[in-house]
Amino acid sequence: MAQMIISGLALGAIYGLVALGIVLVHKSTAVLNFAHGEMIMVCTFVTLALIGWGLPLWLAIILTLVIAAIIGLVIERILIQKLIGAPLLSTALVCLGLFLILGDVAVWIWGKEIQVFPTVFSEKPFRLGQVFLSPADLGIIIICVLLSLLLFVFFRSTKLGLAMVATMDNQTAARLMGIPVRKVWGLSWMLASMVGAVAGILIAPIIYLHFTFMQSILHFAFAAAVLGGINSLPGAVVGGLILGVVTNLVGIYISSELKEALPFLIMLSILMIRPRGLFAGHVEKKV
Repeated sequence: MAQMIISGLALGAIYGLVALGIVLVHKSTAVLNFAHGEMIMVCTFVTLALIGWGLPLWLAIILTLVIAAIIGLVIERILIQKLIGAPLLSTALVCLGLFLILGDVAVWIWGKEIQVFPTVFSEKPFRLGQVFLSPADLGIIIICVLLSLLLFVFFRSTKLGLAMVATMDNQTAARLMGIPVRKVWGLSWMLASMVGAVAGILIAPIIYLHFTFMQSILHFAFAAAVLGGINSLPGAVVGGLILGVVTNLVGIYISSELKEALPFLIMLSILMIRPRGLFAGHVEKKV
């Protein structure tokens, strides 16, 4: 059980990072980005292409993060910015269309073959008591914690981070205080794309790289975002960790078939019992 919990925490950390990108975009622009998984997939393929061109892994990752930021900004500027404030159905259809376009582009460039992605961690497990620990699992958990702390410091201690938080909380008030709201929208998409690229690079060596490899991860990430609260950044990470551990234990001790349906059961349960999620607070508005 201890081994399954640690493995579940590692998988949950990936869910949390992907959910974090979803929440960042939704909190700042009120858009549910259904193409977030395909953006991550494209960024991960870019990393593999850069490695294939002879670049070392660390340099390929840095360049991928830069490219991920550019992809997020371009999508926000060309497609999303004109739709902010539009009906939910309009933005949902645009994101679904982007999902299909990015998937087809990936197949056109890289094909449908399964690709082996190099890992940044050692493949040799080590033993701690009666538990065999994977360096990849521990590495993913540590990176998730460090990245979450880095984002926490950024949002609480920097002028730009505080401007983003203000815009996420109340766009009208932020605009009246002189905050460039449109720039914050672009930064949110850039940051979400970069965090997603990190998640893709971490999970690709474990489940192999394929043009559909993020689709199942995205289901769990949306469930994690709903579980933690679709507008709660810490809730996204905690929701991912909870979901990772629960799904691992359910798959081992109850039924592996139920594991795939679990995120949808959790989303339905949370929407019925606590629609705002576990960590979402109440918002007061003066009429």
